[in-house]
Amino acid sequence: ARILARKYKELTEKEMRKWEKKAEQDKIRYQEEMKHYVPAEDPTGGGKRKKAKKDPNAPKRNMSAYFLYSIEVRPTVKADNPEATFGGIARLISEKFKALSPKERKVWDDKAIADKERYTSEMEIYKEG
Repeated sequence: ARILARKYKELTEKEMRKWEKKAEQDKIRYQEEMKHYVPAEDPTGGGKRKKAKKDPNAPKRNMSAYFLYSIEVRPTVKADNPEATFGGIARLISEKFKALSPKERKVWDDKAIADKERYTSEMEIYKEG
C-alpha cells in the first residue's frame, strides 16, 4: 500500500487525468448497472429463521427423573430457603438429587420410564391421526 501511494504521488498531471477519467467512466458504468439491478430472491425468505409452531394438540413431552423430582421437591426447598433465588433453589434441588441413594433414585427413574411410555403411546395415537 505504501509503494502504491508513493507511485500515485509521483504521477504526472497527464497520467493523473488518465486515471481520473477511467474512474469517472467506471462510476458511470456502475450507476447504469445499479439502475437495472434487481436483488436475487432468497428462497429461504431471508432474515432469522422462524421457530416452528407447536401443535397444541400434540402430547406433552416426557419428563426426566430429575425434572419429576424437581417438581415434587421445589415447594419444600423454597419454603426452607425463602431468601434463595430461582437459580439458588435449582442448585439446592440439584444437590439433593445427586445425594439420593440408589434406592431413592430408582423411584424417580421408574416414574420417568412410566412417563416415557405414556408419551410414546400418546405420540403413536397422535401420529395416527
